[in-house]
Amino acid sequence: MCNIQLRCMLSRFRVRLNNADLSRMSSLLIKILILLGVAAAAVFVLFQLGSSAASFTFEFREDVIDLNILNTVRREANVGNLSDVNLDELSTRELLLTMHSHIDNANTMCNRKIRMGYTGDGGWEICDDPDVRPRVPCIIYSFGISYDFSFDDDAAKLYGCHVYSFDPSMRREKDFYDRSSHVHFYKIGLSGTTYVNQDNKWLLMTFRDIREKLGHTNTTVDIVKMDIESSEWEALPEMVASGELRRVKQLLLEYHLVDQTRDYLLPRLKAIQAVESVGFQKFYVHKNHACTVSSVFPVTRTRCYEVHYLKR
Repeated sequence: MCNIQLRCMLSRFRVRLNNADLSRMSSLLIKILILLGVAAAAVFVLFQLGSSAASFTFEFREDVIDLNILNTVRREANVGNLSDVNLDELSTRELLLTMHSHIDNANTMCNRKIRMGYTGDGGWEICDDPDVRPRVPCIIYSFGISYDFSFDDDAAKLYGCHVYSFDPSMRREKDFYDRSSHVHFYKIGLSGTTYVNQDNKWLLMTFRDIREKLGHTNTTVDIVKMDIESSEWEALPEMVASGELRRVKQLLLEYHLVDQTRDYLLPRLKAIQAVESVGFQKFYVHKNHACTVSSVFPVTRTRCYEVHYLKR
């Protein structure tokens, strides 16, 4: 009997104990939830304050206008034809601003441009206006392939031109072969002189010597496309001086810029000036975003400009 009563008392004690524990736990849980709610509210308020501060800072920065920068560009950067500009009289800053402003702006109209090749890197625009479009029989020179024949193939297929593709760096290719009935490959590079580069054994030739080699000395070349990784600066002066560039209707090339010094900028602007002196005008320009951008005064610019010229 005593044992039964003792077990009953212990059972009632455990029930009371469990109920008390549950009550305390519930009270503690409620307090924790209240604290969490207060903390969440505080975080929300701080976030809102931070967002407002960031928004204000952004708006404040947008409201800052420095017209002196634009006025400097407008005053010192020449975007017109360079034929009548005495480049030797320009300061280094004027040369820099002129370089990045001039080749970034077109100065003639092409009513119909048709892209040949990929829409990204490797494709180029051809002006299809009646007075400058290629017509059979037509010739296109494409310098700088890097295993991408998309421009060459499209131009040959759509215009019916014979396209001569040149690239000395394509080691897997034969020295010469016909890619198709209208696309012909030569492992030759374009330069300002004709020689064999002893470092990589590349055959480099002048534009005049290439035309003579192919039997095109007295023939008009409808389009010359050049993407030759800074060798354009050596090739262009020879193309102008030899008179061969006068027999070209459209010139599509990528200018590569790797320095900002006067000694670098001046001869390259003179090369551009020489191209324009024989009648070429820019109908389309494009910044190649694949190139590393260069931070130059006053704003960021690319190192590679794809410039499309025509001569009417």
